[in-house]
Amino acid sequence: MSAMSLDRDLFGADRLADDIARVLVADHDPISRHVLTRVLGASGHLEVVGSVNNQQPLRQWPLDRVGVVVLAIAPREDATGLIRQLAQRQVRVLVIGTGWTQRRLDAVFAAGATGCLVKNIQVAGVTSAIRAVAAGHTVLSPELRTLYARPAAAAPSPAPAGPTHLLTALTSREREVLRHLAEGLSTAETAVRLRVSPATVKSHVSHVLAKLGARNRLEAVLMFQQSWCSDGEALSGSCPSAGVA
Repeated sequence: MSAMSLDRDLFGADRLADDIARVLVADHDPISRHVLTRVLGASGHLEVVGSVNNQQPLRQWPLDRVGVVVLAIAPREDATGLIRQLAQRQVRVLVIGTGWTQRRLDAVFAAGATGCLVKNIQVAGVTSAIRAVAAGHTVLSPELRTLYARPAAAAPSPAPAGPTHLLTALTSREREVLRHLAEGLSTAETAVRLRVSPATVKSHVSHVLAKLGARNRLEAVLMFQQSWCSDGEALSGSCPSAGVA
């Protein structure tokens, strides 16, 4: 996959970060770690501060002023605890791996990951993804979108069908919260924007998930964006380029 094609699959891909992103590579494979670090370090948009074996205790990681951790995981590796700790430190996590399943993808995003990519992506695509994650966007490989394609028989029906009904099932504040999340804001940033506590934002998100029948925040945002665009309106003045395939 090229960097350009990945850009079109980002939320708000036209607003990639112009600032230099400080990046830490975490991978248990020393060869993969070396190659990824060297190639990413050649980008003028990234500052790779170093690399670590992701099996090392987090206290040994050089996380000072790191904005994004690129975390490579093995097919059966459970990295949710590590992702949760990084998210609590306000570090954005871009996960690269193989053997993705719906359950695994849900768990990774629920733990706080900002993006997930299949490991066979070209390194140039990883560079674009890092820049997008640093700018606050959510990144998902197109190959993984099928894991969010819900069978019709399993689709919940808390509200009448159709994009307009999907939006009207939510309160104005719930739609406002989703809009900010879709623009790439974190829970804390959304709370500041709305002048409420992060706990209040999380409560709104929980209500949204229940009403939409979404498994996690990412799926709710995908559903919201698709419905918003289908209804002839747009986020931030234009329909987001990332729709549900």
